[in-house]
Amino acid sequence: MGEKFDWGTHRIEGEDVHLAGWGTHPSLEEAQAYCTLIAGSHYENFLIANYFTPAEVRQHIENIYAFCRYGDDLGDDAPFDTEGRLTLLNAWQNDLESVAEGHWSGTAQHPILNAVAATSRACKIPLKPYVDLITAFKLDQNKTQYESWDELRDYCVHSADPVGHLFLYVYGHDDEKLREISNFTCTALQLANHWQDVARDLEQNRSYFPTETMALYGYTQEDYNNRVYDERWIAMMKHEVDRAQSWFDQGKDLWDKVDPHLAVDLRMFTLGGEAILQSIRKLKYNTWKKRPTVSKFKQLRLFLGARRAWKKAEKAKK
Repeated sequence: MGEKFDWGTHRIEGEDVHLAGWGTHPSLEEAQAYCTLIAGSHYENFLIANYFTPAEVRQHIENIYAFCRYGDDLGDDAPFDTEGRLTLLNAWQNDLESVAEGHWSGTAQHPILNAVAATSRACKIPLKPYVDLITAFKLDQNKTQYESWDELRDYCVHSADPVGHLFLYVYGHDDEKLREISNFTCTALQLANHWQDVARDLEQNRSYFPTETMALYGYTQEDYNNRVYDERWIAMMKHEVDRAQSWFDQGKDLWDKVDPHLAVDLRMFTLGGEAILQSIRKLKYNTWKKRPTVSKFKQLRLFLGARRAWKKAEKAKK
């Protein structure tokens, strides 16, 4: 993992709120170059705008990535308490809604949002998926425990599924059925990341593990807080890992229904997420002891497989 991106300083002084970046990079060219810089400083498991993304959509993907990254960091890393972070997220949403006026013909104070507006005009993207993502960032400020699978799934509806919808729009797909299938992949990726990061989440006093699953296997909240690793933990982690795998499997139906280049992205995301699940299994589900990772060798194999698929997509395009 690389270092976090340095956004600058956010300020909250009474009613006056200033988000880092407001008023900078005024032209669209500068705003999009800023988004490209953000995308190039990625620090997560797999690239969003990856090596195989076609040139004609790469900038759009980088703009969307910057939007997601900025909002997520407002919710997770801004040096404020819960109330302060919610204030920042509300300012971010208000700026977004301003630029979305008149079919994305407004002007935002933040350059990322002006870049997003250009993408949304070009790709006919509605406001909703962006607002849904901000809703998830807000949920993370107050919601620290999920009681049931349905409750966790509703979180993923906001935190994960909109990303798939945005990708579909960028690649020219405005189809509700395709969005429904993409939800399987996006939610599965979110679940894989949750089960990869149980220890990190607990350090932030946050848990995405459904308490109904814990109760099913007789694992208490005290056990969870004490990071107890035993047969109960193994059984319930297997339960959730298997559920994530099932969602990945259902999402694969999308691969032959979309632009072949998008199918390559989907393949990379899916196989990368499945590699995390496999890493969890190899650790015998002991994600308390060690954070599951994907080896460099495995990443190389994924890359080579995606390259073969990309070459096939290029032939199909011709």
